[in-house]
Amino acid sequence: MKNLTKSLSMLISITVLSAWTFRFTKPSIFRGGEANNMIDEFALYGLDESLMIVVGSVKVVLAILILLGALKFSVLLIPSAAAMMLFMAAAVYFHISVGDGLIPTIPSASMLISCLLVILIESKILVKKKS
Repeated sequence: MKNLTKSLSMLISITVLSAWTFRFTKPSIFRGGEANNMIDEFALYGLDESLMIVVGSVKVVLAILILLGALKFSVLLIPSAAAMMLFMAAAVYFHISVGDGLIPTIPSASMLISCLLVILIESKILVKKKS
């Protein structure tokens, strides 16, 4: 289970860091509506650029904390995955609110599920207790 946690944590971190750094200004099939970049996408959802900067900054920090939690400082993993899960739930909500189909919603939904799995595994909810 430890390897699964590390793998999911790496997936979450790499995906989020990728979206908020080198893919920030690039079009993608995963963007909401007809947005061509992150600024357009936030505008589509009725959110301004200052909020986008705050959300992006927090998500990047959380992605780094998740990575650090998985690799070295396990105490960071559950709280940072829980916070990231809330951001991903909001992302899923915004995709649904503008009528996005399945494809644009997949990344945030899969990151939400990945964060939930990390939390459940790390809190020992999904791990069998030895008799």
